[in-house]
Amino acid sequence: MDVSASVLSQLGLKIQHALRAFTAADRKTIVQTAANYPETTFYKTEDLITELGIGEALVTALNEKGIPTPLVQTMLLPPRSRMDILSPQEIQSLVNSSVLVPKYNKTLDSDSAFEILNKKIEAATTAVEAGASDGNKGNKEADEAPSFWDSLLHNTVVKSMMRTAGNALVRNVLGSFMKRR
Repeated sequence: MDVSASVLSQLGLKIQHALRAFTAADRKTIVQTAANYPETTFYKTEDLITELGIGEALVTALNEKGIPTPLVQTMLLPPRSRMDILSPQEIQSLVNSSVLVPKYNKTLDSDSAFEILNKKIEAATTAVEAGASDGNKGNKEADEAPSFWDSLLHNTVVKSMMRTAGNALVRNVLGSFMKRR
């Protein structure tokens, strides 16, 4: 009764373990549960649900045509596994047999972002020092810093502001021109 009727009606595989009836409400629930299984003349489902033992279950599934199979009482095998950690030898055996080992078992020492940036800084510093030693000291234009107006006009923020102001001005002028016509 924990699963809604709309979900129960859509199930293709049903496995029902033992239910115990201790109260009148429990007995009603068992009758309703038994009614959710295909009708059978071989089993009295309401009684069988309460008589199932450990490892026993009632099973029904859909066949390849989507028709429910007859209800079957069956013994379920426990899983064949162990609940324990793997030994180092077992781990190594699994790793060695993996098809991913040739690709991912290689140690890579790629450069970090810090190392890449330091290399770029060193290259730029070397280039600046090499340019200074090439005789650019006598070049007046290389020694002078750009003027205020040059740096202002080449600033990306100022360019963006000027473009926005120009667009707004053109829109306003064209808008007023179009209204007069």
